[in-house]
Amino acid sequence: MMGNLQTEIEGKGSGMIDKDRLYVTFMELCAIDSEPARERLMADNLRERLAGLGFRVTEDETGEKIGGNAGNLVARLDGTGPGEPLFFSCHMDRVTPGAGVKPRIEGDYIVSDGTTVLGADDAAGLAAILEGVTTLRELQRSHPPLEIILTVAEELALAGSRHFDTDQLSARSGFVLDAAGKVGEIVVQAPKKVDFKVVFHGRSAHAGFNPEQGVSAIQMAGVAVSRIQLLRIDLETTANIGSISATSPTNIVPDRCELQGEIRSLEPAKLRAWIDAMTVAMESAAAEYGGTVEITVESHYPEYKLAEDAEPVQRAARAARRIGVPVRFKSTGGGSDANIFNGRGVQAVVLSCGYEKVHTTKERIPLEQLVLLTEWVLAIIGDDPDREHERQ
Repeated sequence: MMGNLQTEIEGKGSGMIDKDRLYVTFMELCAIDSEPARERLMADNLRERLAGLGFRVTEDETGEKIGGNAGNLVARLDGTGPGEPLFFSCHMDRVTPGAGVKPRIEGDYIVSDGTTVLGADDAAGLAAILEGVTTLRELQRSHPPLEIILTVAEELALAGSRHFDTDQLSARSGFVLDAAGKVGEIVVQAPKKVDFKVVFHGRSAHAGFNPEQGVSAIQMAGVAVSRIQLLRIDLETTANIGSISATSPTNIVPDRCELQGEIRSLEPAKLRAWIDAMTVAMESAAAEYGGTVEITVESHYPEYKLAEDAEPVQRAARAARRIGVPVRFKSTGGGSDANIFNGRGVQAVVLSCGYEKVHTTKERIPLEQLVLLTEWVLAIIGDDPDREHERQ
């Protein structure tokens, strides 16, 4: 497949970055099966590539902790010039259906065959880091110490980074390549996410002979759901119920009904207020019908907000301007490994990677955006604010 691919893209490479090599690397990574908690093939491939670039690579025991087959990778490269250590991070997994991906170039885009996701989330970041470092070393440019964190099971509510030991990092700030949007967009704010499970307990009875003696758990759940606000709550907050489950036969009044959902907010106070309102709605509905309810709330990751003058934000912005793309600071409704890093005192900003229609079988990435992302990585590594005036 890659022989035909090389012919297909011949002649597109130019400039400092080897575009041909970048496209090939990206599509080779997309073609590796790497669904959540099944990243072994991807981890082995990336370990070999990074070792070939001179990195020392280690793997932690996260795979065993989450029931997966691979752990998080940490790769370190000694600096050849001045500057504080920097880290870059991507995740190795992709959403399903993410096995058997067949990437191809279609016009100005790289796409899948339409039966799977492409996996640009997060192979675009992986390929950009690999090509950026390769170019850096080919040009023999000096650079600060570099650390690359490649996580597993990010698509499972950040399971990989939640088990990652950030104390082992030398770098205290870095860049997570993991957002849709144009290259140059910098995510400075992301929400806290909380999952909840609600179980209503009623009383079973024959639905035809004596329904009056029953207490329907489904009826309680339905009334409770009708009393809470869902989906877009306000500009900072969203809430969703993803499943409602009860398994009684139709001739039995159901005595159990389970709801599962989530709440996200950029403002923790608003999240707490919604949880309180949900709890009141659930408990009052259960009491009115003579049933009971159990509510379990689990926080998955904290919110973060970086000031626009924070060091990694400014470094990313300077680099974006240097490669000629507009800079835009934005917030997001989704989480990333940056939520975990920032929550543990390691400043991390999320960089948009240029891919589109993420988490669908129509996912795609413009060739130009993949190149710009790589140039952005290279410019971030080579950033020297003391010499900025010489470039202007």
